Amino acid sequence: MLRFPFWVGLLLSALSASPARAAEDVFEFFREEAKVYTASRRPESAWRAPVAVDVVTAEEIRAYGYSSLADVLRFRAGLDVYDARSADGSRAIVSARGFTRDFVAEMQVLVDGRSVYSPFLGGVYWASLPVQIQDIERVEIVRGPNAALYGSNAALGVINIITRKPGQAAAGAVSARGGNRSVSTAEAAEAGGRALGLRVSHAFETAPGNPVPDGTADANDFLHSNKLNLRVRSNPDGATELEFLGGGSWQTLGVPGYALDTRASHTHDFQQLRAARELDSAGSVEAVISRSEFRLGEDRFLSRPVDLRAYQYDAEALHRLEWADGRANSVAGASWRLSGVYSDQLFTGRPAQQNRVVRGFTHQSLEVTDRLTAAAGFSLEDSRVGDLQPAWQAAALFSPREDRTFRLSYARAPTMPPLFNKYGDFLLGATRFVGNEDLPPQQLSSWEAGWTCRALDGALKSDVTLYYMEIKDRIFSYIQSAGPPRVTAYDNRNRAAARGVELSEEYAFSSGRAVFANYTFEKIQDDKGPTDTFATDLRRGTPTHKLNVGGRALLARGVAGAVLLGYKDAYDANSSNRGTRRPIPRSFRLDARASWTPRPGWELFVAGMDLLQPYRVESADGTASPRRFEGGVSARFGP
Repeated sequence: MLRFPFWVGLLLSALSASPARAAEDVFEFFREEAKVYTASRRPESAWRAPVAVDVVTAEEIRAYGYSSLADVLRFRAGLDVYDARSADGSRAIVSARGFTRDFVAEMQVLVDGRSVYSPFLGGVYWASLPVQIQDIERVEIVRGPNAALYGSNAALGVINIITRKPGQAAAGAVSARGGNRSVSTAEAAEAGGRALGLRVSHAFETAPGNPVPDGTADANDFLHSNKLNLRVRSNPDGATELEFLGGGSWQTLGVPGYALDTRASHTHDFQQLRAARELDSAGSVEAVISRSEFRLGEDRFLSRPVDLRAYQYDAEALHRLEWADGRANSVAGASWRLSGVYSDQLFTGRPAQQNRVVRGFTHQSLEVTDRLTAAAGFSLEDSRVGDLQPAWQAAALFSPREDRTFRLSYARAPTMPPLFNKYGDFLLGATRFVGNEDLPPQQLSSWEAGWTCRALDGALKSDVTLYYMEIKDRIFSYIQSAGPPRVTAYDNRNRAAARGVELSEEYAFSSGRAVFANYTFEKIQDDKGPTDTFATDLRRGTPTHKLNVGGRALLARGVAGAVLLGYKDAYDANSSNRGTRRPIPRSFRLDARASWTPRPGWELFVAGMDLLQPYRVESADGTASPRRFEGGVSARFGP
């Protein structure tokens, strides 16, 4: 029987006993969260968005003490987040609505609108992203297809990480934290005025690594990381904004699960220029160009070295227009992308592979009546790996009251095959992996119904989403030849489907006191079943039921507390990257944090993660997530 810790009950009791506040204070607190950008590529009310959308604010990140991007997303409805180690050192799996594996090719992830999707295997190297927790202003999460606005590989959803802009005054922040599993420091400084601003930030982390699954010893799972970011803002006049963003991430890490102490290096750098201008009655225009490069090196990948260079160049322009006395909104744009990889080992004989993408897109919304709004988006994309591919989505929103909205939507979205699945040629031990140049894009269709409600002057937020999705031409691996060497190739004759329910509730007693609960039901259908090379069974690859509850409270004399409790059903963890699978029993996770603010801007804290067991396994990679304790201090200077 699970014993709920007594002190957790005390904290939740303190939350529920918090004094009521005035209605105008409730509204003021939620006004900052009322607008989202990612759903329609323009600012709009979150509860009137045409897709299922969730927001994690900087205030929540500080209150709950999240220390990584995976932790920021872990307790959200509809998301599947696991600590995992791929064969090339990626350290997290994040997906929406199931279909989890080492690299989730159907999920688009953006940092300030710049795609960080990997052209090599698809997915995202989460821990290696040049993003620091202290720089995050908010994270907007779209669950479900949004390819009409963000292109292919946005079939399961879009996660947009939005970072802080430089302010108009000098300010700074420093923090240090340490515990039984990691030590980290972070610094940030900014200065500027109304016309010009500059922000520089840096973060360092070192960790000895997590244990092997039975907890008897540490795995080869160490991490040494440095991240640096620069952001420059210029406002030459009241209607124009120019921005430069640049940064990098430099990491050395262990790759557990092999006989040798394999280590990898990840280097990620980027540069981005953005220009935006308001055009009065003609709306606004925006143009963005960016460049990024990711380098991977492994010294001993089953006794042989592996090196990879992946790069991406992007250019995009879009126009936003509000017309018909504000009842209609239009977004239209075009983009160009060149992405590629270079590796002598992974693409034998043809080490350089590229994909060029040209895309046009538009999104329109129209307030038909005071209660009924229609929205639709369409894009046409031409690429080397997928040829000409359309994507579209449509939604109808009915609002019987201003703060209650019912949504019906349909979307169609393609997912392009990663370059390795198309052109790879790699000998790993006694197995040779070869790509299939005839792989077409996967095609996903999705039907959704949703209900959002803001009650009690905005203090209570409720969201319900029901969905059904179907994926055709889903890629899987199969044994093409028994060898030796055995040849493994890729095919796309599979069909999979998913249906689910996402429920979330949040109640805020005040700006610093809130409780939440969310529940997710996901059921996967897999026509082929466990027939691929690694016996991957999508039907058991995602927990059927997930439940998260939590709360945060500002108590007396500068003391604050936060608690998070999560539950997952049993599932099978699959690793197509490693070729392994592991049955994972049902599990609970409890995180808690207590802090003291002796003066404004200063904070001392202690925290515990995975408090209910010494260690917990949730992936197929050969490592466990141990119970962790840490403490630290942070200080902010300036306004």
